[in-house]
Formats: sequence, structure tokens, C-alpha cells
Amino acid sequence: MSEQRTVVFDIIGTCFSLEKPRQQLIELGAPNYTLELWFAQSLRDAFAFSHAGEYQPLKKFLQAELPRTMKLLDINLSSGQLEQIMTTFSELELQPGAKEAFQTLTEAGWRVLALTNGSKNSTRDLLERAAVQQYFTEIYSCDAIAFTKPHPDVYKMIQTDNLEETWLVAAHAWDIAGAKSVGMKTAFVRQLEKDYLEVYPQPQVTVENLLEAAHQIINTPK
Repeated sequence: MSEQRTVVFDIIGTCFSLEKPRQQLIELGAPNYTLELWFAQSLRDAFAFSHAGEYQPLKKFLQAELPRTMKLLDINLSSGQLEQIMTTFSELELQPGAKEAFQTLTEAGWRVLALTNGSKNSTRDLLERAAVQQYFTEIYSCDAIAFTKPHPDVYKMIQTDNLEETWLVAAHAWDIAGAKSVGMKTAFVRQLEKDYLEVYPQPQVTVENLLEAAHQIINTPK
């Protein structure tokens, strides 16, 4: 009997769109790029704190970072506005083709997992709200080991027969690079960053959307 093959999905940005918090920021007068600025600074500080040997959940960095980001744009954020924006993270919508990608992989006999810098509970809630939780057999959160992706130990949490035959699907180049560092196969989805960085180890496939990723993964020879 052949072993069941595994594909792992990043969640925030890759499987779930960040358009809801983006629109909330725009309604407060922030420019369209504010979401990317806020997230980049939050991830930078979360990575740095983790690299320094300390750890806090990503949500805490996002909440702490947002008022500072808005001040850089000459916008003062009230506590109520901050809470309203943070609430949108429990209301994120699936990226186009995501459900079809999960279904395609499952029907082809693949095991589907989630690996996230977010919390396990919030990820489960998002998957349940989007009615796709039945496709996922496990959710792995970096909270479990107090390291953020792309630290190699986060990817090594994945319980699989062969990590080198396990795929990671992500829309973040740094996430792909982290998975490559432990030998995983990777699919880079261009929906967020558009282009992959040449300085990183290259992914096996580069695709435009999640459904294309699913088809490419299934059709890539072992």
C-alpha cells in the first residue's frame, strides 16, 4: 500500500484574503498599501523577537504595531478603531479557488494540513466559518514551539512519513524559503507578492492561484 502524500497550506494571506482589514484601514483614511506596511512591520518584529530567543503570538504584534503604523501615516487610531480592525481577522474570507483546491487534493488522496504563524484556535475557527475544516486533518501553529516561521523547527513539527516529499503552499516567499531549508517541496502562489525573490532557493512550482497549485502538485512526478 502506497503512503498517503501530504500538502501543507499557509493560512493568513495564502488561503484567506486580508481584504477585510484592508478596507477597514482605507475607511479610516489610510492609503491602500497600509495593510502591507502594517503586516511587514509586524512580521519583522515577530521574527526578530523570536530570533532573539523570546516569543509572543503574532496577534499581539499586529495589535501593538498598528497604532505605530498609523502614526507614520499621520492617523491617530482610537482603541475602538483598533479593536474593530482586529476583529476582522475572525471574519476573513477564503481566497478564490481555495475550497476547490482543498477538495481536489483530498479527492486525489492527499492529506491536507495547515501550518500557521497564527493561533491554532483562530485558524480552526476560520476554517469552520468557511466550511472547509473537513478537508484538514491537522492544524500546526508556531505557538506550539514558540518560534515563528520561517524557523526550520516550525516545519519540522509536521508529522509525515517523508518531509522531503511533503509540499508547502504559500503566498509568502520567506515561507517558501523556510520550507525549502528543511527539504520540503514548495508551491509559490503569486497572488500577494507577484514575484519570487531570486536570492531564495527556488520553489518547485510557481502558480497564480491555489487551484492551479493543487493541480500542479498532483501532476508533479514523485
